[in-house]
Amino acid sequence: MAPLQSHELRIEITPGDMPEDGFSNHVNNARYFAFINRVFIDWYVKMGIRVAGASHSAMMVNTQYDFLNQVFYPGTVLCRVTVVKVGRTSMEHSIEMWDVTGVPKLAGRGKVTHVWVERAIA
Repeated sequence: MAPLQSHELRIEITPGDMPEDGFSNHVNNARYFAFINRVFIDWYVKMGIRVAGASHSAMMVNTQYDFLNQVFYPGTVLCRVTVVKVGRTSMEHSIEMWDVTGVPKLAGRGKVTHVWVERAIA
């Protein structure tokens, strides 16, 4: 795929990714969304879009994610985003999260919609 069509990032799971109540060593569900956000930021920085003083920015307006398998600490996930639809001011991306600690297994999948907005520069 073309570099701007897809991007992936390996993320090491830390103790801070586990539930605050210490109930289990699985990754807290909310952390999956932080991982998704992290891969988008990494992608946009590498494309030169996420820079200080930029007049426009991509804003996440919708996220849908299906949890398929638990991920545990310690471990590593691979988060991949791929552009599936480009509109006039928006883009829809597919998301895949893989547990790559041992034999890779799909942990979840979903979609994200970003819109291109003008930033207020103060």
